[in-house]
This record gives sequence, structure tokens and C-alpha cells, in this order.
Amino acid sequence: MYRLLLPLLFISGCASFDRPAEESTCKALVYAYPQIRDTGTSAQYANLFTDDARFTVEKLNIELNGQTQIVERYDKARNTTNTVHMMTSSRFYRSNDQLKAESHFILLLKDKAQPATTKIINGRYLDTFSYDSDRCLFSLRDVVIDRMDIL
Repeated sequence: MYRLLLPLLFISGCASFDRPAEESTCKALVYAYPQIRDTGTSAQYANLFTDDARFTVEKLNIELNGQTQIVERYDKARNTTNTVHMMTSSRFYRSNDQLKAESHFILLLKDKAQPATTKIINGRYLDTFSYDSDRCLFSLRDVVIDRMDIL
């Protein structure tokens, strides 16, 4: 009896959490973010987030609510800095039936007013996604800064 129930339990457990299309679409979003953030347009950046998305960087006292605030901050940053974002790893998982991810990054940041100085930021993106049939967007992006250095 147990020999029959145990495989059934494993199969049903895997089936309830297997959403490969959602995960692959959200992975593509996470890995597209650095290029769009560094070289994209405001419209491209806006298309990464839901209308009511939240974006926070606690260490820098940044808390943005809604796509409009997020894009305004993006435009302001692009006017004053040059950036190179690099993703080093990502882990996708489910929590409360939502797809989430933790991604490690390195950011090289040059202030346009002081181009001889480069800031290096190591940290993590803690993401929650919104997914509808074929599109994945960030609904929450918490940025955790683990280390900041200056070259």
C-alpha cells in the first residue's frame, strides 16, 4: 500500500508546483533587467514593472511606490550616473504560491560629475513577480546592498 502512495505523493507534489513557462518568462525578465537598466529607454524600463510595483533600497533610504515613481527615479539616475550592472546568480522559488527570486549582482557606478571615481556595489535583488499567461513583471523589488566600495 505504501509503495503505491509514496510515488503518487511525489508526483502530485511536483505537479502542483511545476510552472515552467512562468519561471522561464520571469528568468528572462531578471536577466534582461541589467541591460535595460544600463542602456534602455524609460519606456523599456517602465515595461519591467507593474503599475503598482514597489522598489526599495533600505540602505539608501529609497522607497518607490508605483511605476511612475520608479521611472522618475530611473530617469534622474541616468542623468547623473553611468552604470554597468552584472548578474552573478539567481535562485527562483515559490512562497505563498507566488514566484520569487533572489539574484546577486555587482554594480559599477560612475558619477558623471566625478568620472575618475567608480563605486562598486555588491548586493541582492529580492523579487516578487506578477505573471499573467505570457508576461512576467516585477511587482516588488527589494535591493539589499551587502557591500559598497570606491575605486
